[in-house]
Amino acid sequence: MSLEQIETDPPDELIYSNLIHAKQEQAAPWRRPHARRIQYKYIRNKHKRAHTVTLRKMQIRRTLLSIFCCLLVILISSGLGESFSYYQSLLPSVQGLASKQFDQSTHIYDRNGNLLYTLYNPKEGRGTPISYTQIPGILQDAQIAAEDKTFWTNSGVDPTATARSAIVDLIAKQAETGASTLTQQIIKNLSGNKDVSGQRKLNEAMLAIGLTQEYPKWKILEMYFNIAPYGAQELGVESAVQDYFGLIPECDAQFNCIPATAFLDRDLSHCSDPHHISTCQSEPLLALARASLLAGLPQNPVNFDPTIAPGNLSALLVRQDYVLNQMLKLNMHINLGMGDHEQDKGAITADTVRHVEALSKQIQFIGFQNRLLAPHFVWWVIYELANALGNNQDIDPRTGLSIPGLRLLLTGGFNIRTTLDLHLEQYVEQATQRHLYQPELQKLTGQVLTLSKDRNIHDAATVIMDSHTGEILAMDGSANWRDSDPRVGGELNAALTPRQPASTFKPIILASAFEMGWYPGITLQDKRTYFPIGAPQKQFVASYNTYEPTDYGSTYSNMTTNLDFAMSNSLNVPAVKAYMYAGKQQVYAMAQRLGITTIQPKQVNPTIALGTAEVPLLQMVGAYQVFANAGIRVPPHNILDISDNYGHRLYHYDPTHPNGTQVLSPQIAYLITSLLSDESARKYEFHNDHNLSMWDWPLPDHTFPDVAAKTGTTDNFKDNWTIGYTPDLVVGVWSGNANNIGATDSIGLTGAAPLWHSVIEYASGHCNQANDQIACPPPDFDYPDRHFNIPPGLTQQEVNTYNGLAGYGYKSWMINGEQPMQNG
Repeated sequence: MSLEQIETDPPDELIYSNLIHAKQEQAAPWRRPHARRIQYKYIRNKHKRAHTVTLRKMQIRRTLLSIFCCLLVILISSGLGESFSYYQSLLPSVQGLASKQFDQSTHIYDRNGNLLYTLYNPKEGRGTPISYTQIPGILQDAQIAAEDKTFWTNSGVDPTATARSAIVDLIAKQAETGASTLTQQIIKNLSGNKDVSGQRKLNEAMLAIGLTQEYPKWKILEMYFNIAPYGAQELGVESAVQDYFGLIPECDAQFNCIPATAFLDRDLSHCSDPHHISTCQSEPLLALARASLLAGLPQNPVNFDPTIAPGNLSALLVRQDYVLNQMLKLNMHINLGMGDHEQDKGAITADTVRHVEALSKQIQFIGFQNRLLAPHFVWWVIYELANALGNNQDIDPRTGLSIPGLRLLLTGGFNIRTTLDLHLEQYVEQATQRHLYQPELQKLTGQVLTLSKDRNIHDAATVIMDSHTGEILAMDGSANWRDSDPRVGGELNAALTPRQPASTFKPIILASAFEMGWYPGITLQDKRTYFPIGAPQKQFVASYNTYEPTDYGSTYSNMTTNLDFAMSNSLNVPAVKAYMYAGKQQVYAMAQRLGITTIQPKQVNPTIALGTAEVPLLQMVGAYQVFANAGIRVPPHNILDISDNYGHRLYHYDPTHPNGTQVLSPQIAYLITSLLSDESARKYEFHNDHNLSMWDWPLPDHTFPDVAAKTGTTDNFKDNWTIGYTPDLVVGVWSGNANNIGATDSIGLTGAAPLWHSVIEYASGHCNQANDQIACPPPDFDYPDRHFNIPPGLTQQEVNTYNGLAGYGYKSWMINGEQPMQNG
């Protein structure tokens, strides 16, 4: 029988109204569940069971009886006026529910769709909405059989059950029995009213009838599956399907998802592609087993939840037996079709029930597994997003999070696709453990040492950034998130914690000097020098209000060196002289332009050339990103897309259009790169330790990939740093102790560079499995650039080795038009 045939002989006005409503909504097949259910459940059954009462008469009787029962309850409760007021007050909330405005879990993913973390309101539970078109018929039938067998034809209340309940309650003089339909249960869940009284039942009945008149049955069923409790913390059936059976949705890049509920029939042990559940084998009996278990849960979601108490499973299996036998009595079939579609796999028989009950006893209920992967990165995302959503209002002093913003994250149902690559992140975490806690050859000294044991280094942080887009590909904030040892810091994110960057700040000083006209061939003396600090020149005397820096080991080279040699070997006096030449304002402005915000003007003095002003690792990596990206600054990005649970994209970052800002000329940026990539010049200080290069990775043309790097070490070896970059990637590593206890005789080259070397090579596509002792398939992205591009506007000219003027001895890069004219 078609929709048109039913309309020519309508069963009654209420049904006819709903059918017309469904037809007007584009008249698509899945929009006509009411008509199909009448056809499938009653017209078919009428012929099979020789019914003699017409559908029209059945509906008239049910409607009249519903009205009678409601009047009866009204008389009993004497609350007509109150109920009408209650109806008016609650109706907007009911309409809001129909618009799916209820608590929804937020999911945070890596760039490839791997789930990192689920945020939800623990007071309400985990919820992910699904559409009626994605609910299999077998689940619909099971729920209707369990809770409301007249759902498709009743007016929102079940008159027979209501009359029975009213009579029992009248005799007992209190509400003792229940007769709630699925529609009434929606009202109950929405209002949160758990009062056991006739007044509450009257309120629910009135709203249920109103809801049925306002919305088609398919919409009401969709509401039920999205708001009914299916366990202690499962708000809606989708969360229950994921938590209990380990089924997962399949989503595209915009999080248009096929929910896990659509895969009730899939056997996870038989899949052609384990990453795509749609490739798993279909088992109709498994679908019936799962559906009947789920349908039994809403009656007592806490006591039936099989994951929270051993005895609950037995109770749930008893409830399942009731559901299956109800389906058997109603002559239901195993329908795997979605929404209103039919995919009939045969009738449910007594033999079917026995097989399904036996199968159900073998199901392993997994329970909610809220894995927290890449924890420091995830909580950085939560912090940034919560404060943005809350407009930095009402900040919780304990957490630094905006309370209204966090509330939105807990209940808003966001799907957040981040920039992080989980594969790369996990490699970094494993490599950190290996470099800190396993014996390793120290190339500088030839010793085999364990950093944690022999050098008192227990913590490390790593940041990896795409130099062109600003995407943070990995962030590991400590050696172990779960380690509460004060030296490790566990949950403390050292990547965001300001620390003295030591000599890794020197490139910022030299960039300032290069903008003022210097070039790498400029020569300076590295010997004892007194620099004034805050005292007028007339008061200046040696060692009074002065700064007297030394090189590593409290010595000097006592050499006249060019800036290339001075930078490569981290000589301090030439760096301070470069600061004095550039000036305080220029250095401060340079740091600001490169994205460093933690330095205050009062901290800018000659000591800053040695990195005494504290800066977080993330900001230092961001500064080096400018050097790697030809002077274009792109702020760090941690989110690619934000979508809601209905596929609406709320935010998108387009890496092909990063909207960077030119804060440094390409020429100045390359001058810095030329210094930081001169591996040969480092030999004076670092001998044959090549952790700052890729000289262990020859290319097919017998060259080596270009890489620029700088190390740094603070007093008492508290902070070991290595920051560097290829044309595509910037990697920064800090190592030390979270409680600021000094290390033992460890510098950036030995305490941080080995980890940095492993990470930047792996991220660039090279992984030496024998050395790393970790399985090393390539990461999920490719960065093919192996050599730095030299921008136009630069030239190389020989200068005098001793004074840096025109002459011979050292070939220096310099900007066209700024070559020295005077011979040395």
